[in-house]
Amino acid sequence: MAPKPVPTVAPDTLDAELAEAYVACADRNVLAALNPKVFFGYFSVCADPTQGHGADTTYPGLDWGQSAEALLWLGRKAEVLASWDYVKSFLRPDGLIPFAINPGLAGQTVYCELPTFKEKFPLVIEPNGGIYRHWFPGNPLFVLANTTFLQMADVIYRHTGDEAWLSAQRPILQPATDWLMKQVNAEGFVPGGAFYLERPSRLDHDGIAQCYVAHALRLAARLLDDPACAALAERMTAAFRDRFWAGDHCVEYIHPERGPISHHGLTDVDWAAIATDMVSPMQVGRLWAQLRDNRGFLYHGIPTGIATRPETYEAWEMQFLDRHDLAAMGRVWYLEAWARWKMGDRDGVIESLRHVARVGRANNWSWHERYYSEKTGDLSSYRINTYCEYPANFIRIVHRFLLEGKNA
Repeated sequence: MAPKPVPTVAPDTLDAELAEAYVACADRNVLAALNPKVFFGYFSVCADPTQGHGADTTYPGLDWGQSAEALLWLGRKAEVLASWDYVKSFLRPDGLIPFAINPGLAGQTVYCELPTFKEKFPLVIEPNGGIYRHWFPGNPLFVLANTTFLQMADVIYRHTGDEAWLSAQRPILQPATDWLMKQVNAEGFVPGGAFYLERPSRLDHDGIAQCYVAHALRLAARLLDDPACAALAERMTAAFRDRFWAGDHCVEYIHPERGPISHHGLTDVDWAAIATDMVSPMQVGRLWAQLRDNRGFLYHGIPTGIATRPETYEAWEMQFLDRHDLAAMGRVWYLEAWARWKMGDRDGVIESLRHVARVGRANNWSWHERYYSEKTGDLSSYRINTYCEYPANFIRIVHRFLLEGKNA
């Protein structure tokens, strides 16, 4: 049975401003998104599911992982374990986890049109409701779901310490890990479109994907007691330090025809590289001097934008479409907070929490999915509200990087 709803009490170490925001993140967003009418353990990506992205759809990438971990910190283990069991039931025989599960469209194929392409692109929803390939050219989110699945297994195990649970999951974790390992090429890179974006497409080797996959394989090495995972992660790290370094900051992505792309200022890849230990001590020193006090990542007062020079992206990088993903998003903010924690910058973590709290308070304790830079103009036509990413990450950041940083 689900626990009776009770008002959330903020950790007593938070000051009044952050405590108020913590409670609002929990009660008015993450917990409000739970909907047992779909199934016990289901939660939507918006507190108000009519805002967008479906009222019965699960996204086993960042959206799922972020909210699920926040729910664990809020004491909702039963719902998280139920959601875990639901997602793992969609594991394909080859080990692939779907990036979306849409039971309402199960068995259908939807054809999506883009104004700059002559052909229509199929979005195939398998009979079980799983969506295993993105419709967008370049197949973005290619490794997102499997990476998040491994990270979520680590989160659950760290929260529960349940050896029996972990042992029971290994028959699922092994094929999911094997699939991910097979995506790493001879150079030590994973291919595909961008890790958590659609545009910029970041073909064919996205720096965020390299960081996150290597991190997930290090976790898998411990969860499965498999040194091959750790060895592959080290090979990816060595390749990243060599090919994804542009002298004083990280390469954002390596394009198959245009080569390394690193001219959009500092980017989310720089935060990710520090957070996931992908750069050497020398490289960390050069990055941190530029990152620590850089206001270019604040878009309309909120962290964290994907680049300090968003106006420099060219039309081909957007596949001549819109620029919706040139934005500040909670997933990037989490990387910033993670990197600041790695560098011992507690004050920087707290300041970022205050920025997010103040934006949420001004919007009746709701957050948008994206916030746009003044440099790129007003894209307010795409502002899904009550999105749970910032609230979920607020809770995660408080616990991981302020209260119990050893768990990061």
